[in-house]
Amino acid sequence: MPPNSPHPFRAFKSLVLGWLILLSFVNAASASDVEEYLAKLHSHYEKTRSISAFSLKLHFLNRQYRDENYWDFQSPNVHMSQRLVEVDLAKRHFYDNDILYFAGGRLFDRVQFQNDTESLFYEKSATSIGRAVLPRGMDNFDRFRGHILLNVDFLAVRPLLEETDIANSVTLRRGRAPGTTVLGHENAEGGLISYHFRDDPVQLVSIDHQPLTGFFVYDNYQTNRGLTYARTVTKYYGSETEPTYISFNDDFDVIDGVDPAKLRLPDGYGPMLEPGDGVLISEQIGKDLYLVTDSAAIANVLLKVSGDKITVFGGAVGIRTAENILSFARDQFPQKRVRSVYVTHPQGNQTAGLKVFADQGITILADDYTIAALKAGSRFGGDAEDFHFTTTKHGDAFDGMRFFVLENLHSKRQGFVYFQDSGIIFQSHFLHVPRDNTIAKVVPSYSRAFIDFIRAQNLTIKRIVGNYRNNNITPAIVDKTYEASVSAKSRFSQ
Repeated sequence: MPPNSPHPFRAFKSLVLGWLILLSFVNAASASDVEEYLAKLHSHYEKTRSISAFSLKLHFLNRQYRDENYWDFQSPNVHMSQRLVEVDLAKRHFYDNDILYFAGGRLFDRVQFQNDTESLFYEKSATSIGRAVLPRGMDNFDRFRGHILLNVDFLAVRPLLEETDIANSVTLRRGRAPGTTVLGHENAEGGLISYHFRDDPVQLVSIDHQPLTGFFVYDNYQTNRGLTYARTVTKYYGSETEPTYISFNDDFDVIDGVDPAKLRLPDGYGPMLEPGDGVLISEQIGKDLYLVTDSAAIANVLLKVSGDKITVFGGAVGIRTAENILSFARDQFPQKRVRSVYVTHPQGNQTAGLKVFADQGITILADDYTIAALKAGSRFGGDAEDFHFTTTKHGDAFDGMRFFVLENLHSKRQGFVYFQDSGIIFQSHFLHVPRDNTIAKVVPSYSRAFIDFIRAQNLTIKRIVGNYRNNNITPAIVDKTYEASVSAKSRFSQ
């Protein structure tokens, strides 16, 4: 794309805004008009209303995956994902397999399912939790249903078509553009959902879903196996002015029920991964170096004590984590104060709690790219300009620590720190090793590059602390990870 050409998402948003203007409301219609139009919709969707079990294949683009996890903040990238679901609405069964592709080759291949007695989550790719299993709770079906049905227009309108208290719950307004109609539906929880229709032929144009703070645009209608539905769904969440997701429905099929084999846990998985108890404990793992975590080790934080000063590593992953770490440090070391916090790279899952530190005047240690990204981002509403930063450069060494900043395919710049006296590395997203030390099905290219680098530097490594899940990655596991990446590359090149 030429550098000065309009971004396709931005151009699409302009079209959406145009539709919103055209669909401005005029005077409300009468009750008989509401019933007449609903009857028209019932007739149009009659063929699909009996569908109680279906499979859906789709792929979609994430402009951002949950937070600001861009490779380069100056050029926000998108991630491509694939999804296959099987759903039985009557039995409340579902199987959901989504595959997310990230820069550098990181892969999430995940499954969640629900049968009559359990709702579970596991990873085919062993990317984050290895062979462990997460219980989801039997209300997971309702959460899943609420989102997945919005991908198919004739399923998305079902709450409207199933409403029985029409007089008190449904309103109709004619759109200013000829041949358009808007139905407002107040659901049982009091949330307002507005359905925008094209009248001839009847087609759902968009849904303004206030309970989900989402706006969904349906387009590219096609007929497949006798069913007509929108093949493209563009989704905006919150205050987004560009699409958060663009989904493409590749295949929809009516089925008898969810494949029973998909409603049970495959062999070799377990145990259940219980939530952490939230009780922080510390362990001295090196000279003046303390590991702080809870029973689940979801987030692992290091405290480096030097005289009366403490430097925090990994403590900015969330607001609550930041608050808890600062409180813990005050209790454990009452005569010392946290003076600085280290940030490995500028993505959202590393910096969400950074303002907690900044508000207390604590210095943020980061490379120049990360500092520029934090100042340019919207997460802190411009406050980052007033944060106290100290720049760490590649190769900097002080107080027994060596800082490295690498160009890589996870984040354009990403750092880690090596504690020389202890032979310990703290890193966040160079290595992704689950707590059970399962080697991921796909090892990202930047993991191999990281291992190549620490080997080339002849660093004596006794332990690598991951910011997430695994805080004791041993040299043997590092070797196995590298061997897996080399083996995969060899298979690919054959």
